[in-house]
Amino acid sequence: MNCTTALRKVILTSLSCMALIAADGTAWAGDKPLRITSLLPTTVQEWTVEIKAGAEAAAKDLGFPVELRFEGPSSFDPSKQAAMFQNEVLRSPDAIIITNIAAPLFIEPVLEAQKKGIKVAWIDSAPASDFHDGFFVSADPTEMGLAAAAVIAKTLEKSIGKPADEIEGKVEIGSCVPGLAVLENRVVGTRNGLAKLMPKVKVQDTVATKPDREGSFAAWNQAIRKDPDALAYLDACEAGQQNIARIIAENKLKATSVAFDVPEDIRQAVKDGIIPAAIPSSFYAQSYMAVYLTAKALHEGKPLPKHWLKISPLVLDSSNIDAYIEGWKDPVTGLRQFYGPEFDRAKALADKGELAPIADYDNPPIQ
Repeated sequence: MNCTTALRKVILTSLSCMALIAADGTAWAGDKPLRITSLLPTTVQEWTVEIKAGAEAAAKDLGFPVELRFEGPSSFDPSKQAAMFQNEVLRSPDAIIITNIAAPLFIEPVLEAQKKGIKVAWIDSAPASDFHDGFFVSADPTEMGLAAAAVIAKTLEKSIGKPADEIEGKVEIGSCVPGLAVLENRVVGTRNGLAKLMPKVKVQDTVATKPDREGSFAAWNQAIRKDPDALAYLDACEAGQQNIARIIAENKLKATSVAFDVPEDIRQAVKDGIIPAAIPSSFYAQSYMAVYLTAKALHEGKPLPKHWLKISPLVLDSSNIDAYIEGWKDPVTGLRQFYGPEFDRAKALADKGELAPIADYDNPPIQ
């Protein structure tokens, strides 16, 4: 080896080491992938495909090696999810991102994980108040409800031919899991939005529906038979949204609806005009931003962002449903393109530290 070659190797090695010295003085080995676990509440729902695809897209965009692992129970089981979190802690990944549905179950396990140096971030529902200085990424279900109310008002104005504030009638709203914040806040937002935009409309007491398709269908079939002339039927839960769209189509009802989840049949219902819109939680975007910003912070040796990074409410309607459906053909790359502008906006907010208080999730400051 000549002197020039040797000197070049010394310089390159020095620069590489300098580049890997993190802001807190620790070094990250460039050939060692970051290990991030995404902990799911279940592995069988279609929206978990979104979460996985968003995480994989983020890993591809980062430009350094990230090893992703996805874990979760096969059925909807919060206690089992919490137990699986504890098993993941034993593996000592660099970070765990929790799709949160039962915050109290994670308080002690997460505190223990943090003592061991494992970074924890949250998506979907807010963590317990113990972690309100932590990093949380989610759509705002209250804002989703407000947006749904706006779609309902606009749709009824067009179909009835009156200003929204002059329309009279009833609206039925259902929910399948009382007390679950993400569902309750969808209902609260919708109720508040309708009260403001359509003050002469009576929103009935919340219909107790079921999380499974069969039970939900029975509940909604009974509710609609009891009140067949309602202006709109909505459900905070996916199964109810699917059944409402089905009942509207099969019975050619004049009523309208808006969905908050976007499984394939809901996407098709929007495309076919059976319902005017869906306003989803955007799990793809939640997962992408959580993985992207967590991995970036770890790679740079910086703390995770603090507080709530909100994903903007997305209204899927006739103007954009075809592009969204096209994105689902290859969700890792297709939805990455669809959500590109939202990622630019969210990254800019994170860079400026303009995140919302996590406490606002459970106590929304409704205008």
